[in-house]
Amino acid sequence: MIAKGKCRCCYACSSLRRGIPSGPNSQLRVESFANLGVSANTPDATLWQLCQTQQIILITGNRNQEEPASLEATIQASHTPTSLPVLTISEPQRMLSIRAYAHRVVERLLEYLIDVENLHGTGRLYLP
Repeated sequence: MIAKGKCRCCYACSSLRRGIPSGPNSQLRVESFANLGVSANTPDATLWQLCQTQQIILITGNRNQEEPASLEATIQASHTPTSLPVLTISEPQRMLSIRAYAHRVVERLLEYLIDVENLHGTGRLYLP
């Protein structure tokens, strides 16, 4: 899920938005927590399930499996061969300071989005 408006990775998001088709016939939408009616503090398991139900690819920073309701634990327990992947930015802080890294993240993200139909059931995929 890429949030519209203010974002911690503004450079990368603006680069990504330039590469995403827009207009009424576009098949790709950018959603925000607000548009989906959820809080940014929504539990990982709830957010993952919402994304699966709404056919939204969740894009997140690197997270871990510290508790039973963590995103990683949710993916391991709940994903199926038809589940959409979760795309994880390996080093989100590097996007703020290293332009080349931000470009690699955006390029890989676009590659995954173009090939998303072949990525069902993969669980979590990392962006550089």
